[in-house]
Amino acid sequence: MMKDNAPKEALPFGKPNKPIDIVGFVKRYGLFVLVIGAFLFTLTVPLVLLISKPNYEVHALMRIDPVIPSVITKSEDPSIMNYYSDYSNTQARRMMDFDVLEATVKKLTPDQRNAIFPPNLPTATCAEIAGIIIKINPVPGTHLIDISVSGPKKKGLAPLVNSLMRVYLDKMRRGNEMQDNERLVYLKNEQQALTNDIAAIEEKLNLLTKEISTADFGEDNNIASKRADELQQASVNAFTERISSENQLREAEKNSQQLKKLSLDPMVEERVMGDQSLHSTSSWTYQQQQQLRSTTDGLTQNNPDRIYVEQRMKAMRDYEKKLQNEVRNSAKMIVYGKRDYEQKRELILSKNKAEKAKSTEEELLKELDKTRQESVRISLGLHLGEALKSSLKHKRDLLDQIDTRIHELELEGKAPLHVAIESLAREPESPAGSNTKKLMLVFFAISFGSVGVLFAAVDFLDNRIRRKEDIKAALGYPPAKEIPESAEKKPLLDVLELAPGDPAAQAIRSLAVKLVHENRQSGSKIILFSGVERQTGATSLAWNCARALGSLAPKVLLIEAATNAPPLSKLNGLAKEPAGVRELLAGTKSPEEVIVSGGEGSPDMLYHGEAAAGITPQQRLPGILAALRERYDFICIDAPPVLESNLTENLALHADIVTLVALGESTMYRDLRAAAEVFVRLEVPAIMPILNWGGPAKSSTIDRLLEKPPEFLDRIETGKLEALLRNLPSGDRLFDLAASVLASLKKAAKPKKSGPSGNRQRTNP
Repeated sequence: MMKDNAPKEALPFGKPNKPIDIVGFVKRYGLFVLVIGAFLFTLTVPLVLLISKPNYEVHALMRIDPVIPSVITKSEDPSIMNYYSDYSNTQARRMMDFDVLEATVKKLTPDQRNAIFPPNLPTATCAEIAGIIIKINPVPGTHLIDISVSGPKKKGLAPLVNSLMRVYLDKMRRGNEMQDNERLVYLKNEQQALTNDIAAIEEKLNLLTKEISTADFGEDNNIASKRADELQQASVNAFTERISSENQLREAEKNSQQLKKLSLDPMVEERVMGDQSLHSTSSWTYQQQQQLRSTTDGLTQNNPDRIYVEQRMKAMRDYEKKLQNEVRNSAKMIVYGKRDYEQKRELILSKNKAEKAKSTEEELLKELDKTRQESVRISLGLHLGEALKSSLKHKRDLLDQIDTRIHELELEGKAPLHVAIESLAREPESPAGSNTKKLMLVFFAISFGSVGVLFAAVDFLDNRIRRKEDIKAALGYPPAKEIPESAEKKPLLDVLELAPGDPAAQAIRSLAVKLVHENRQSGSKIILFSGVERQTGATSLAWNCARALGSLAPKVLLIEAATNAPPLSKLNGLAKEPAGVRELLAGTKSPEEVIVSGGEGSPDMLYHGEAAAGITPQQRLPGILAALRERYDFICIDAPPVLESNLTENLALHADIVTLVALGESTMYRDLRAAAEVFVRLEVPAIMPILNWGGPAKSSTIDRLLEKPPEFLDRIETGKLEALLRNLPSGDRLFDLAASVLASLKKAAKPKKSGPSGNRQRTNP
């Protein structure tokens, strides 16, 4: 049930086209497809016998070895065990290449070619035909490939297959040889390039050996490096010696400066005191002084003798003093001179020693620098020599591998292939069969397929609603209720009275209960019953639903707004059509005057009224319905189809629920969607779709044709035809099935029955 206001798209959840019902198609037309298809197939059997021809067939086998003998090669795995299936399928496909087929046709003689192919055909066309008639299939569970060809003539079949196998083997061998030749050319170019590189490297090694004087490029052979180590140690010692000598020189200079400040007078005096000559002179002088002093005893100071003696004594003392001074000066000169000499000598020795140590260190450092440079040069040469030696070894290894691979390829060119001929095809002695079976299958498919396609097209173009799923597909919601066909074959209009226990009556009462439930929930009182088209049973449903509501609510009114034939008044036993809706709308009568009371348990009736010329005015309709809404619990309105009457559209504007009735196997899918779209765009509060099976279904032309199988099917005698077909050795199984189908033709499907015509028909006034 749809209660939302109309969106931009009237039926957003529905589908514009009717969905395909495969199960329903099989139920409706399956048996007819079998019967008519079997009949057509029976008619084609004599034609098959006339055009069938004998069929000769030849077979040949090719073997695919998963492992082939290895020819002293280790670079490639000769085994195809891991991908044997793919390899065999690939070979089977490659054998059907156009160039192989064309070469095969060219190898045939003219007689063999004309026996298989039509005369004067181009080779390319014959190759295309050969690709169709030749069949190549791997034999499961074996290492074999089966090659077969069949034809109406036995001549030329075996040569065709044998030529195909030989051409393919030649192609494979040429491909391998071409591949090996390309490899050999590449490998020989690489071999020459490696030989040139090896010669260049050897020349570089010879020059390097002369330059660094060693052929072993290890660091242990670097003599300059060893000498540099020794010079390094010597330079360290020289450095130590220089530091020590410089310290000694500074110490000597410091000592010299300090010693110069010391006085050597004591040493001078000591030397003076130790001088023998001075000692002898002093001793002689002392003696002489004593002797002379003794001579002056008693002499006065002015005594010339005394003066003379004193002068002589003074001269002797002066001489002694002079001699002492001379000895002192000489000693002083010697002592100071000796000290200066010793200091200068020590300074000279220290300075020379320091200069010698410095010179030695500088020379060692210069030699160490030269030795280091030589060591670096030799190390670089050793490194380069080692790299050249490694590269030489690598290239020699590559050269050895290439030489080995060239030798292997030359041997592999003579190795066997994975594919070999196991057995050749031989000319057949007798036919292997005929094309009867294939023709039978073709005509069988055509007979049944054409009929099936025809009925499928009819069913696809049939737009009628046949199931509740169609209503769901059209509206987006399933039908609110499905009214089944009366099991007791009672008219739908009187089913509540004549068969209250019938499923149709129960469904109508269930619909009434649903309407009561809607009334309690939303206050719905006015229910509009409208069919998608005429004769859908909307009047019968409105009448029965009103009667069912009469047993559930005290006041129920049924308004006959549709023009029924016969009218409800006549069906209810009234001799004359009473005044009703037309008079009420025209304003000539009041509701109290035209409503017919139905009594207890029955609904009141507002009949359609007498027919009047012109268009019935509808201005009073809103007021009338508003007044009736206040008087009754439920108002059921039997309205004409909305697609045919604007009165129904006006009534829908005031209705609480619109019951849209669709007749099963009669109402069109597109009409249902069109009617629903009208109500949705009118913004009715709720639409309740109903699928009715109790009305007279409108059968299409194909339905009327299939209601009864053609009478000529009963007169067909299939015994002789069956016996003739059984004589064919290739068709026994197929014609057993055909015979069973033909035997069942007399028991074909019974005519499909349409629903009872208990619903009263309605026509336009």
